[in-house]
Amino acid sequence: MIKSQITPILFIILLLATVCSHSCQPQTEKELLNTSIKENARKLLEDYRLNAVSIAVYANGVGYTEHFGELDKGKANSPTNETLYEVASVTKTMTGYLVAKAVTEAKLKLTDPITKYIGNAYQHLSYNKKPITIQDLLTHTSGLPLNIEGVDELYINPSRSSYTKAQELLTYYPKDSLLNTLKKIKLEYLPGAQYSYSNVAPNVLAHILEVVYKKPFDDVLQEYLFEPAMMDNTKINLTNEEQELLANGHNAKGEVMPNFKKPIKLWGAAGRAKSNATDMLNYIKFQLNDQNPVVKESHTKLFRDLENLWIGYFWEILEDKDGMHIEHHGGIYGTQNWLIIYPEHDFGISIIANSSFPDANRLLKQTALHIFKDFKNNY
Repeated sequence: MIKSQITPILFIILLLATVCSHSCQPQTEKELLNTSIKENARKLLEDYRLNAVSIAVYANGVGYTEHFGELDKGKANSPTNETLYEVASVTKTMTGYLVAKAVTEAKLKLTDPITKYIGNAYQHLSYNKKPITIQDLLTHTSGLPLNIEGVDELYINPSRSSYTKAQELLTYYPKDSLLNTLKKIKLEYLPGAQYSYSNVAPNVLAHILEVVYKKPFDDVLQEYLFEPAMMDNTKINLTNEEQELLANGHNAKGEVMPNFKKPIKLWGAAGRAKSNATDMLNYIKFQLNDQNPVVKESHTKLFRDLENLWIGYFWEILEDKDGMHIEHHGGIYGTQNWLIIYPEHDFGISIIANSSFPDANRLLKQTALHIFKDFKNNY
Protein backbone atom coordinates (compact mmCIF):
# COMPACT_ATOMS: atom_id res chain seq x y z
CA MET A 1 0.00 0.00 0.00
CA ILE A 2 1.44 3.40 -1.01
CA LYS A 3 1.12 6.18 1.58
CA SER A 4 -0.09 9.50 0.26
CA GLN A 5 2.33 12.36 0.77
CA ILE A 6 1.77 16.11 0.76
CA THR A 7 4.64 17.93 -0.86
CA PRO A 8 5.69 21.38 0.43
CA ILE A 9 4.25 23.01 -2.70
CA LEU A 10 0.92 21.20 -2.29
CA PHE A 11 0.85 22.17 1.40
CA ILE A 12 1.23 25.86 0.52
CA ILE A 13 -1.52 25.63 -2.10
CA LEU A 14 -3.88 24.02 0.39
CA LEU A 15 -3.03 26.61 3.05
CA LEU A 16 -3.69 29.52 0.69
CA ALA A 17 -6.97 27.94 -0.36
CA THR A 18 -8.04 27.63 3.29
CA VAL A 19 -7.12 31.25 4.06
CA CYS A 20 -8.97 32.49 0.98
CA SER A 21 -12.04 30.46 1.86
CA HIS A 22 -12.35 32.61 5.01
CA SER A 23 -10.89 36.00 4.05
CA CYS A 24 -12.36 36.10 0.56
CA GLN A 25 -15.92 35.61 1.80
CA PRO A 26 -18.04 38.78 1.70
CA GLN A 27 -18.26 40.62 5.01
CA THR A 28 -21.45 40.30 7.00
CA GLU A 29 -23.61 43.33 7.72
CA LYS A 30 -22.25 43.42 11.28
CA GLU A 31 -18.65 43.31 10.07
CA LEU A 32 -19.29 46.04 7.52
CA LEU A 33 -20.86 48.30 10.12
CA ASN A 34 -18.04 47.66 12.59
CA THR A 35 -15.55 48.53 9.86
CA SER A 36 -17.44 51.74 9.06
CA ILE A 37 -17.58 52.82 12.71
CA LYS A 38 -13.84 52.25 13.20
CA GLU A 39 -12.81 53.89 9.92
CA ASN A 40 -15.00 56.96 10.41
CA ALA A 41 -13.87 57.36 14.01
CA ARG A 42 -10.24 57.15 12.89
CA LYS A 43 -10.80 59.91 10.32
CA LEU A 44 -12.64 62.04 12.88
CA LEU A 45 -9.81 61.81 15.41
CA GLU A 46 -7.29 62.96 12.83
CA ASP A 47 -8.47 66.42 13.90
CA TYR A 48 -6.01 67.39 16.66
CA ARG A 49 -8.73 69.33 18.50
CA LEU A 50 -10.58 66.14 19.40
CA ASN A 51 -9.59 63.90 22.29
CA ALA A 52 -11.93 60.91 22.43
CA VAL A 53 -15.19 59.77 20.91
CA SER A 54 -17.77 57.18 21.99
CA ILE A 55 -20.20 55.82 19.41
CA ALA A 56 -23.35 53.81 20.03
CA VAL A 57 -25.22 52.37 17.04
CA TYR A 58 -28.41 50.33 16.94
CA ALA A 59 -29.09 48.76 13.53
CA ASN A 60 -31.51 46.03 12.49
CA GLY A 61 -31.87 44.74 16.04
CA VAL A 62 -28.13 44.70 16.81
CA GLY A 63 -26.36 47.11 19.15
CA TYR A 64 -22.78 48.35 18.92
CA THR A 65 -20.71 50.51 21.27
CA GLU A 66 -17.18 51.56 20.33
CA HIS A 67 -14.70 53.94 21.94
CA PHE A 68 -11.67 55.69 20.50
CA GLY A 69 -8.92 58.08 21.53
CA GLU A 70 -7.86 59.28 24.98
CA LEU A 71 -10.11 61.16 27.37
CA ASP A 72 -7.06 63.19 28.41
CA LYS A 73 -4.26 63.27 25.87
CA GLY A 74 -1.11 61.54 27.00
CA LYS A 75 -2.82 59.60 29.79
CA ALA A 76 -3.79 56.52 27.75
CA ASN A 77 -7.25 56.62 29.36
CA SER A 78 -9.56 55.46 26.59
CA PRO A 79 -13.30 55.81 27.26
CA THR A 80 -15.33 52.70 28.06
CA ASN A 81 -19.01 51.77 28.30
CA GLU A 82 -18.92 53.13 31.86
CA THR A 83 -17.60 56.57 30.91
CA LEU A 84 -20.19 59.27 31.59
CA TYR A 85 -20.59 62.33 29.38
CA GLU A 86 -22.70 65.45 29.56
CA VAL A 87 -25.26 64.97 26.77
CA ALA A 88 -26.42 68.59 27.13
CA SER A 89 -29.50 69.49 25.08
CA VAL A 90 -30.24 65.88 24.13
CA THR A 91 -31.76 66.00 27.64
CA LYS A 92 -34.63 67.96 26.11
CA THR A 93 -35.81 64.88 24.20
CA MET A 94 -36.06 63.06 27.54
CA THR A 95 -38.16 65.87 28.97
CA GLY A 96 -40.27 65.76 25.81
CA TYR A 97 -40.92 62.05 26.27
CA LEU A 98 -42.30 62.70 29.76
CA VAL A 99 -44.62 65.40 28.43
CA ALA A 100 -45.79 62.96 25.73
CA LYS A 101 -46.53 60.44 28.47
CA ALA A 102 -48.61 62.99 30.36
CA VAL A 103 -50.49 63.80 27.14
CA THR A 104 -51.24 60.14 26.35
CA GLU A 105 -52.47 59.70 29.92
CA ALA A 106 -54.73 62.78 29.55
CA LYS A 107 -52.99 64.48 32.46
CA LEU A 108 -52.50 67.55 30.30
CA LYS A 109 -53.25 68.77 26.79
CA LEU A 110 -50.97 70.41 24.27
CA THR A 111 -53.44 73.28 23.98
CA ASP A 112 -53.56 73.93 27.73
CA PRO A 113 -52.30 77.35 28.79
CA ILE A 114 -49.39 76.95 31.17
CA THR A 115 -51.20 79.04 33.79
CA LYS A 116 -53.47 76.04 34.34
CA TYR A 117 -50.50 74.40 36.07
CA ILE A 118 -48.25 77.20 37.30
CA GLY A 119 -50.95 79.58 38.55
CA ASN A 120 -52.65 82.87 37.79
CA ALA A 121 -49.59 84.87 38.81
CA TYR A 122 -48.37 84.19 35.26
CA GLN A 123 -51.45 85.42 33.35
CA HIS A 124 -49.27 88.11 31.80
CA LEU A 125 -47.42 85.43 29.79
CA SER A 126 -49.59 86.08 26.76
CA TYR A 127 -49.62 88.31 23.70
CA ASN A 128 -52.81 89.81 22.30
CA LYS A 129 -54.67 87.64 24.81
CA LYS A 130 -53.09 84.43 23.44
CA PRO A 131 -51.37 82.60 26.32
CA ILE A 132 -48.34 80.34 26.17
CA THR A 133 -49.43 76.71 25.85
CA ILE A 134 -47.74 73.39 26.57
CA GLN A 135 -47.11 72.98 22.84
CA ASP A 136 -45.42 76.36 22.66
CA LEU A 137 -42.94 75.32 25.35
CA LEU A 138 -42.18 72.06 23.50
CA THR A 139 -41.58 73.67 20.12
CA HIS A 140 -39.47 76.68 21.18
CA THR A 141 -42.25 79.04 20.16
CA SER A 142 -43.19 80.33 23.63
CA GLY A 143 -41.28 83.59 23.45
CA LEU A 144 -39.48 82.79 26.70
CA PRO A 145 -35.79 83.77 26.82
CA LEU A 146 -32.89 81.58 25.72
CA ASN A 147 -31.29 81.43 29.16
CA ILE A 148 -31.77 82.50 32.75
CA GLU A 149 -30.74 85.99 33.84
CA GLY A 150 -27.04 86.77 33.59
CA VAL A 151 -25.97 83.86 31.35
CA ASP A 152 -26.27 85.43 27.90
CA GLU A 153 -23.92 88.23 28.90
CA LEU A 154 -21.26 85.68 29.80
CA TYR A 155 -21.54 84.06 26.36
CA ILE A 156 -20.90 87.27 24.39
CA ASN A 157 -17.12 86.81 24.58
CA PRO A 158 -16.74 83.09 25.24
CA SER A 159 -13.65 81.95 27.11
CA ARG A 160 -12.70 79.40 29.73
CA SER A 161 -13.13 82.14 32.35
CA SER A 162 -16.59 83.25 31.19
CA TYR A 163 -17.76 79.64 30.89
CA THR A 164 -16.58 78.99 34.45
CA LYS A 165 -18.66 81.93 35.67
CA ALA A 166 -21.68 80.69 33.71
CA GLN A 167 -21.25 77.18 35.12
CA GLU A 168 -21.19 78.55 38.67
CA LEU A 169 -24.28 80.68 38.06
CA LEU A 170 -26.21 77.79 36.50
CA THR A 171 -25.15 75.35 39.23
CA TYR A 172 -26.46 77.42 42.12
CA TYR A 173 -29.39 79.19 40.47
CA PRO A 174 -32.52 78.07 42.40
CA LYS A 175 -35.91 77.09 41.04
CA ASP A 176 -37.68 79.90 42.88
CA SER A 177 -35.52 82.48 41.13
CA LEU A 178 -36.55 81.18 37.72
CA LEU A 179 -40.22 81.16 38.66
CA ASN A 180 -39.95 84.70 40.04
CA THR A 181 -38.16 85.87 36.89
CA LEU A 182 -41.06 84.57 34.81
CA LYS A 183 -43.29 87.06 36.61
CA LYS A 184 -41.28 89.93 35.10
CA ILE A 185 -41.09 88.68 31.51
CA LYS A 186 -43.01 90.53 28.80
CA LEU A 187 -43.66 88.62 25.59
CA GLU A 188 -42.74 90.37 22.35
CA TYR A 189 -44.71 88.25 19.88
CA LEU A 190 -47.58 85.79 19.60
CA PRO A 191 -46.87 82.40 21.24
CA GLY A 192 -46.81 79.55 18.73
CA ALA A 193 -45.95 81.79 15.79
CA GLN A 194 -42.18 82.07 15.79
CA TYR A 195 -39.30 79.69 16.56
CA SER A 196 -36.86 80.98 19.18
CA TYR A 197 -34.76 78.44 21.05
CA SER A 198 -35.22 78.48 24.82
CA ASN A 199 -33.47 76.68 27.67
CA VAL A 200 -35.97 78.21 30.07
CA ALA A 201 -39.01 76.49 28.51
CA PRO A 202 -37.94 72.88 29.32
CA ASN A 203 -37.44 73.82 32.95
CA VAL A 204 -40.94 75.30 33.07
CA LEU A 205 -42.18 71.99 31.67
CA ALA A 206 -40.27 70.12 34.39
CA HIS A 207 -42.09 72.21 36.98
CA ILE A 208 -45.41 71.43 35.28
CA LEU A 209 -44.58 67.70 35.25
CA GLU A 210 -43.96 67.90 39.00
CA VAL A 211 -47.39 69.47 39.44
CA VAL A 212 -49.04 66.83 37.25
CA TYR A 213 -47.32 63.79 38.76
CA LYS A 214 -46.98 65.18 42.29
CA LYS A 215 -43.34 64.09 42.60
CA PRO A 216 -39.89 65.60 41.91
CA PHE A 217 -38.77 65.82 38.30
CA ASP A 218 -35.81 63.51 38.99
CA ASP A 219 -38.24 60.84 40.21
CA VAL A 220 -40.48 61.30 37.17
CA LEU A 221 -37.47 60.83 34.90
CA GLN A 222 -36.30 57.76 36.77
CA GLU A 223 -39.67 56.02 37.05
CA TYR A 224 -41.20 56.78 33.66
CA LEU A 225 -38.17 56.88 31.36
CA PHE A 226 -34.86 55.68 32.75
CA GLU A 227 -36.21 52.47 34.30
CA PRO A 228 -38.35 51.29 31.36
CA ALA A 229 -35.62 52.27 28.88
CA MET A 230 -32.96 50.48 30.99
CA MET A 231 -30.91 53.66 31.27
CA ASP A 232 -29.44 52.67 34.62
CA ASN A 233 -26.55 55.12 34.54
CA THR A 234 -28.28 58.28 33.28
CA LYS A 235 -28.80 61.02 35.85
CA ILE A 236 -29.24 64.76 36.20
CA ASN A 237 -27.33 64.81 39.50
CA LEU A 238 -24.49 62.37 40.17
CA THR A 239 -23.34 60.75 43.40
CA ASN A 240 -19.73 61.24 44.49
CA GLU A 241 -18.83 57.84 43.03
CA GLU A 242 -20.57 58.59 39.72
CA GLN A 243 -18.77 61.92 39.46
CA GLU A 244 -15.50 60.01 39.12
CA LEU A 245 -16.85 58.44 35.89
CA LEU A 246 -17.64 61.79 34.25
CA ALA A 247 -15.20 62.55 31.44
CA ASN A 248 -13.29 65.80 31.44
CA GLY A 249 -14.33 68.10 28.61
CA HIS A 250 -11.85 70.14 26.59
CA ASN A 251 -11.74 73.14 24.29
CA ALA A 252 -9.84 73.38 21.00
CA LYS A 253 -6.62 74.17 22.89
CA GLY A 254 -6.93 71.02 24.96
CA GLU A 255 -7.72 72.93 28.15
CA VAL A 256 -10.02 71.20 30.64
CA MET A 257 -13.35 73.02 30.64
CA PRO A 258 -15.88 73.48 33.46
CA ASN A 259 -18.65 70.90 33.71
CA PHE A 260 -21.78 70.17 35.73
CA LYS A 261 -20.31 67.37 37.80
CA LYS A 262 -21.74 68.75 41.04
CA PRO A 263 -25.51 68.69 41.75
CA ILE A 264 -27.51 71.64 40.48
CA LYS A 265 -30.43 73.56 42.01
CA LEU A 266 -32.59 73.81 38.86
CA TRP A 267 -34.51 70.92 37.33
CA GLY A 268 -31.90 70.33 34.62
CA ALA A 269 -34.59 69.53 32.05
CA ALA A 270 -32.92 71.56 29.31
CA GLY A 271 -29.47 70.03 29.32
CA ARG A 272 -28.02 68.54 32.47
CA ALA A 273 -28.32 64.77 31.92
CA LYS A 274 -25.17 62.68 32.08
CA SER A 275 -25.14 59.34 30.30
CA ASN A 276 -22.87 56.69 28.80
CA ALA A 277 -22.72 54.74 25.54
CA THR A 278 -24.63 51.77 26.92
CA ASP A 279 -27.52 53.92 28.09
CA MET A 280 -27.60 55.92 24.87
CA LEU A 281 -27.78 52.64 22.94
CA ASN A 282 -30.75 51.59 25.10
CA TYR A 283 -32.35 55.01 24.58
CA ILE A 284 -32.09 54.58 20.81
CA LYS A 285 -33.65 51.12 21.04
CA PHE A 286 -36.42 52.55 23.23
CA GLN A 287 -37.12 55.33 20.72
CA LEU A 288 -37.36 52.79 17.88
CA ASN A 289 -40.20 50.89 19.59
CA ASP A 290 -43.18 52.03 17.50
CA GLN A 291 -45.46 49.86 19.64
CA ASN A 292 -44.98 52.29 22.52
CA PRO A 293 -47.77 54.90 22.22
CA VAL A 294 -45.74 57.46 24.16
CA VAL A 295 -42.79 57.14 21.79
CA LYS A 296 -45.15 57.48 18.86
CA GLU A 297 -46.72 60.61 20.37
CA SER A 298 -43.32 62.15 21.12
CA HIS A 299 -42.41 61.93 17.42
CA THR A 300 -45.48 63.92 16.36
CA LYS A 301 -44.85 66.94 14.15
CA LEU A 302 -46.06 69.99 16.07
CA PHE A 303 -44.50 73.08 14.46
CA ARG A 304 -43.09 73.55 10.98
CA ASP A 305 -39.93 75.61 11.21
CA LEU A 306 -38.53 75.09 7.70
CA GLU A 307 -39.79 73.41 4.53
CA ASN A 308 -38.48 69.99 5.55
CA LEU A 309 -37.97 70.56 9.28
CA TRP A 310 -40.56 70.15 12.01
CA ILE A 311 -40.32 70.38 15.77
CA GLY A 312 -41.97 67.66 17.83
CA TYR A 313 -41.64 67.05 21.55
CA PHE A 314 -38.31 68.89 21.35
CA TRP A 315 -37.15 66.49 18.61
CA GLU A 316 -36.16 67.99 15.27
CA ILE A 317 -38.05 65.94 12.67
CA LEU A 318 -36.72 65.96 9.12
CA GLU A 319 -37.93 64.56 5.82
CA ASP A 320 -35.41 63.81 3.07
CA LYS A 321 -34.48 61.14 0.54
CA ASP A 322 -33.91 58.68 3.39
CA GLY A 323 -37.39 59.22 4.79
CA MET A 324 -38.31 60.67 8.16
CA HIS A 325 -35.70 60.88 10.88
CA ILE A 326 -35.47 62.56 14.26
CA GLU A 327 -32.41 64.19 15.74
CA HIS A 328 -31.06 66.46 18.44
CA HIS A 329 -27.71 68.07 19.08
CA GLY A 330 -26.17 68.60 22.48
CA GLY A 331 -23.30 70.96 23.14
CA ILE A 332 -21.74 72.33 26.30
CA TYR A 333 -18.43 73.90 27.26
CA GLY A 334 -16.31 70.76 26.79
CA THR A 335 -18.56 68.16 25.17
CA GLN A 336 -20.47 67.78 21.90
CA ASN A 337 -22.87 65.07 20.77
CA TRP A 338 -25.52 64.12 18.23
CA LEU A 339 -28.39 61.67 18.55
CA ILE A 340 -29.91 60.74 15.17
CA ILE A 341 -32.60 58.10 14.67
CA TYR A 342 -34.07 56.68 11.43
CA PRO A 343 -37.21 54.74 12.46
CA GLU A 344 -37.91 53.52 8.91
CA HIS A 345 -34.46 51.93 8.77
CA ASP A 346 -34.42 50.59 12.35
CA PHE A 347 -31.24 52.60 12.83
CA GLY A 348 -29.99 55.09 15.37
CA ILE A 349 -26.64 56.56 16.34
CA SER A 350 -25.27 58.48 19.31
CA ILE A 351 -21.86 60.05 18.83
CA ILE A 352 -20.21 61.90 21.72
CA ALA A 353 -16.85 63.67 21.91
CA ASN A 354 -15.34 65.20 25.05
CA SER A 355 -14.17 68.22 23.10
CA SER A 356 -16.07 71.36 22.16
CA PHE A 357 -15.26 74.04 19.60
CA PRO A 358 -17.29 75.79 16.87
CA ASP A 359 -16.66 73.17 14.19
CA ALA A 360 -17.15 70.10 16.42
CA ASN A 361 -20.91 70.07 15.89
CA ARG A 362 -20.52 69.72 12.11
CA LEU A 363 -17.71 67.17 12.31
CA LEU A 364 -19.65 64.86 14.60
CA LYS A 365 -22.83 65.02 12.55
CA GLN A 366 -20.89 64.43 9.34
CA THR A 367 -19.31 61.32 10.89
CA ALA A 368 -22.67 60.02 12.12
CA LEU A 369 -24.24 60.48 8.68
CA HIS A 370 -21.31 58.72 6.98
CA ILE A 371 -21.85 55.70 9.23
CA PHE A 372 -25.57 55.72 8.45
CA LYS A 373 -24.84 55.95 4.72
CA ASP A 374 -22.50 52.95 4.91
CA PHE A 375 -25.17 51.00 6.76
CA LYS A 376 -27.91 51.97 4.28
CA ASN A 377 -25.76 51.01 1.31
CA ASN A 378 -24.92 47.58 2.66
CA TYR A 379 -27.93 46.18 4.51
